[in-house]
Amino acid sequence: MNRSALIAGLAATGGLATLPPPARAGRRPDVVLSAEESSWEVRPGLISRTRSYGGMVPGKLLRMREGERVLVELRNRTREAQTISWHGLVVPDTVDGLRTPAVAPGASRLYEFTATPAGTRLYHSVQGGGMFTGLCGPLIVDARDERGNYDREEVLLLHEFDPQIPTRGSMMDERPPGSPALSAPAMGMDGMNSMGTMSGMGDMGGLLMYDATYAAYAINGKALGAGEPLRVKRGERVRLRIINASATITHRLALPGHRFLVTHLDGNAVPSPRSVDAVELGPGERVDALVTMETPGIWILGSTVQEARSNGLGIVVAYAGERGEPQWREAAREPFRYTDFGSAAAAGAHVEGVYDLVLRQSPEGHNAWSINGRRYPRTLPIYVRQGKTFLLRFSNLSMMEHPMHVLGNGFELAMVDGAPTSGIRKDTVVVRPMMGRVDVLFHADNPDGGAYLLMCHNWQHMEGGMACAVEYV
Repeated sequence: MNRSALIAGLAATGGLATLPPPARAGRRPDVVLSAEESSWEVRPGLISRTRSYGGMVPGKLLRMREGERVLVELRNRTREAQTISWHGLVVPDTVDGLRTPAVAPGASRLYEFTATPAGTRLYHSVQGGGMFTGLCGPLIVDARDERGNYDREEVLLLHEFDPQIPTRGSMMDERPPGSPALSAPAMGMDGMNSMGTMSGMGDMGGLLMYDATYAAYAINGKALGAGEPLRVKRGERVRLRIINASATITHRLALPGHRFLVTHLDGNAVPSPRSVDAVELGPGERVDALVTMETPGIWILGSTVQEARSNGLGIVVAYAGERGEPQWREAAREPFRYTDFGSAAAAGAHVEGVYDLVLRQSPEGHNAWSINGRRYPRTLPIYVRQGKTFLLRFSNLSMMEHPMHVLGNGFELAMVDGAPTSGIRKDTVVVRPMMGRVDVLFHADNPDGGAYLLMCHNWQHMEGGMACAVEYV
């Protein structure tokens, strides 16, 4: 399902509005992005036919100042219509929402918006393959008053190349050692059987999972060993801005002999920064972490899953003056939990309304996914009022995790798998499989109002129908 199909779903309800006025005459764009058909060398001997911005994967780093008014020109040199999602920014729905005009092949269009909020963001295509292509890039919005206690920063964007959707599915939990806890079942099969909850899982006996596979994994467009290493000095404090631009995969990363002080989730400062031995990110999520370089050597910063690391998901970290082959050792054992970075007290906001959103596979097809038993565009909209707070309660009755994301807005975590929390502001949250539960507070504070998409950021699931409209009324 591409953006044109999503917009068509809203148009059928009479929800489309007129387009925004053009940008001021004579002003030159601050950013020009050219979506192109491309070839990209992921590693020696593997050249991927993909799409990219300006012939690079990922696209160039975009850096903006908080509150800056930005004019972007998108030139479409691909064979399909294109739009850009400004993932994590609060923007009008004519820039990243259900009223965003697409750019036809061979055409160009200007988009204008204010860069807010500050933090680690992401830009990517939503059409013509979307996140399955190389049309993605890092976006940093620098805060007006941020004073970082670090020496330098590095941006690490995770991505995969040459996806394949298998023709045979599986019902088994086949996660290898080192897999992310965010993708682990919230409740084991034995526990579900004993509680009699399997009957609520949507006739799973006839439903299988068809997980995408990839020819290669990469950080900043290059498989492990094929790109430039991160060169560091002993004693440096390095801010890592890690962006998961995967179409489908939740990743867990570690750097042997080092720890990550997590300071931001999805670009927003957390109430309780915490040191962990590994970080986890679902598709579309970001983690900012400070790493003190205090273990000299030549190391691999990479996936804790051996298969992914062997297939390229890693980058070499080389201390000045050190020699030898990059080293890896299995040592990351600590769980990664959202609630560890929040306040333990429950959020105290007054709630105007409650929406229960049940996520499950649909019997309508081998890659069909639903919210409350309906597939987009047949899903019912979520209606919100400006300035009010609404409670969204996600329940996952499927065997796969769902990174739920809302365009043009954000939310605050209120409860994760039974544990209350507050103060963690995000725009994407992984709802764990098999009875995973996440409650979020949607503060309807986009000043432009409008109509946006709430979607699973696993591209298979989104294209399979796991989406609904969020409309300001």
